[in-house]
Amino acid sequence: DKKYVVIGLSEDILVKQIKLSNFERYSSHVREFQVLASQDYPAPSAEYWTLIGTFEANTRNGEQTFDLEEPAWARYLKFKFKSHFGAEHYCTLSQIKVHGSTMLQGFHEQWIESEKELEQEK
Repeated sequence: DKKYVVIGLSEDILVKQIKLSNFERYSSHVREFQVLASQDYPAPSAEYWTLIGTFEANTRNGEQTFDLEEPAWARYLKFKFKSHFGAEHYCTLSQIKVHGSTMLQGFHEQWIESEKELEQEK
């Protein structure tokens, strides 16, 4: 649990997808990692973090995409790195991207979905 990074998002986001990139040639690559979400940081205790996904990356350079099974609201994300490929001294991560919707966009998307469901019921 010592290998982690916390990222503060610019606002509350309905997280749907995460992209990790590694462009380093002479380093190990992240293998298994967990993503946790919180509305507060620093979180008073571990219970304030909600697990939103456990993923396994491929051992290659470039960008890899990970879709959340269930989108989750977050202001802060904690990436816990559980294992890595290779035996190099360093295990690097060049870039993390978080894709999703703002609160206003999320409400709009939910409204559109409920409108579609109402139309289908008619």
